Amino acid sequence: MFKFFTKAVLGMVVVFLATTSSNAQVSVNATDDGKIRKKDQAQHAEWKEGKNQFPGRPRDMWQIGIGGGSFIISGDVKPQFGWGASVHVRKSIGYVFSLKGEYMFGQARGLNYQASTGGAHPNIYPFPITPTGNPGLIVKPGLYSTGNAFYANYFIPQYHSLSFQTVYNLNNIKFHRKNNKWSLNLIVGIGANLYQTKMNALDANGGAYNSGSTNMSTIGVGLDATNIKDRKTLRNDVKGILDDSYETLAQQNSKNIFHLGKDQKRMVVNPYVNVGLSLEFLITPRISIALEHQAYISDDDFIDGKNRKENGARTSNIDIPHYSSLRLNFHIGKKAKRIQPLWFINPLVYPMQDVADLKEKLDDDWFKDSDDDGVPDALDQEPDTPPDTEVDSKGRTLDSDGDGVPNSSDKEPFSPPGYPTDEDGVADVPKPITPADVEVVEGENGPKLVIGEETYEPLAGQGGGILKDWYLPMIHFDLDKYYLRPEAYEQLLHVASVMKAYPSLKVIAHGHTDVRASNEYNDMLSYNRSMTAIEYLANKHGIDRSRFIIKYNGEVKNLVENARKEPEHFMNRRVEFYIIEDGEKSQERPASDGGANRKWKY
Repeated sequence: MFKFFTKAVLGMVVVFLATTSSNAQVSVNATDDGKIRKKDQAQHAEWKEGKNQFPGRPRDMWQIGIGGGSFIISGDVKPQFGWGASVHVRKSIGYVFSLKGEYMFGQARGLNYQASTGGAHPNIYPFPITPTGNPGLIVKPGLYSTGNAFYANYFIPQYHSLSFQTVYNLNNIKFHRKNNKWSLNLIVGIGANLYQTKMNALDANGGAYNSGSTNMSTIGVGLDATNIKDRKTLRNDVKGILDDSYETLAQQNSKNIFHLGKDQKRMVVNPYVNVGLSLEFLITPRISIALEHQAYISDDDFIDGKNRKENGARTSNIDIPHYSSLRLNFHIGKKAKRIQPLWFINPLVYPMQDVADLKEKLDDDWFKDSDDDGVPDALDQEPDTPPDTEVDSKGRTLDSDGDGVPNSSDKEPFSPPGYPTDEDGVADVPKPITPADVEVVEGENGPKLVIGEETYEPLAGQGGGILKDWYLPMIHFDLDKYYLRPEAYEQLLHVASVMKAYPSLKVIAHGHTDVRASNEYNDMLSYNRSMTAIEYLANKHGIDRSRFIIKYNGEVKNLVENARKEPEHFMNRRVEFYIIEDGEKSQERPASDGGANRKWKY
């Protein structure tokens, strides 16, 4: 059996050298859609679209491995050569954590270079003799008296170990390499062993090694056991005396709960905790090789058949089996659907790949700006904007006042809405009438009003020569509002100036809205707009409230019929000022406010 495992180990080395020399490539394709677990595919698709922070977990291969190497017992008897062989199955649970089941078979030997005498003799039971006498003595009559020397030895013909292990990858995260070919693993597990320890206590004739040519007491004369060279000589001399029978079953731990077999076939079943380290190298996605060491720790000081020192004192240390092995591992699973085990996958492959893709996209696409307007093509909704044209955040030609003339060519980029503009974007806003524009001349029927080249006849009953077809500036309002806009203050100043110049003048303040909202609501809103203008002229310019007639029409009598665009609606939201006609009276406040009854604002 040993020859078989020797050949196996040599074969593993040959495979390792042959494979590494071929420079086999190790593929890392953890982000491939076809390798994502079915239940994680939806999550993976969301991750690729940026809708989920985490990718789906890929399927990975199972590992099946064989191993062989050294098996020794660290105890009270100095170990000699021992061998072990193992098979295991391992599966990753994550990128760091994996589970492993392992069976190991081994044989171990040991031989001391220093003799035990008297009470320090190992506790051995040469069957079928029943043990009697003092502990520590070989009890067959006539064997190993207190003065006889005995060199402790043992042979474990069968050591079976079955364990369930947790494996932790200690170097999985790489910041500078995509491939993770080396894996350093910490092993912690539990298991149970089944073993039998025998000793060579009797010579070929069934007697003790204490007389004639087999007298161990004559060994070591003139040798110093503290000298390493002399120790080797001592052990060789002992080997020359001992045969290879190992006929005597060693004492077993009384604390062991489970046993199998009887008499000379009796075997111990002992639970243990095993710890270990392994260094694994990925040759191809299908094959890896590893060096591994494990120790099996239990409360058993009789694995080597001895629990006392050579001077007879009981030892305080337990016996610990050690298994050091070279392993060849095979990764099982369909290559089209699975990647190499996850402990060989760098989990940073996901964010690093995202960063690389983003940098490539930024270099090639995101920063490309065909029309040189400062907005990348990836965001530009107008990628062929003419040079030196102002654009908004989406790359569209900017026209702040909506007059059809781009800001880059508009001499008045913020023209007042509702007025026609020329080709340079300048609004044609009528000049407000001021007292300087008005001239009063005497006529046959009384004073006449002259504005520019136009002459207006007096209106009967006004006493001051004021005319009914004379219109003062109108003011406009924002949607659903009745507070004054900034430009209204200048226009109302002109109204106040004319009314102060003509103290007998009475003016109609006529409010309007656009067509949105209900009729009741708009009636109250237009009423509030008229009252806002009147209150402002009365409070700020001292015009008597009795000189105003209030009218409102809500959404009736719009300047722009069938208005659809915002500038058209803006023109309809207004208060007009004009001279009263005979018999004009203020309208009553609307009966229903439609939700628009508020305080006047300016």
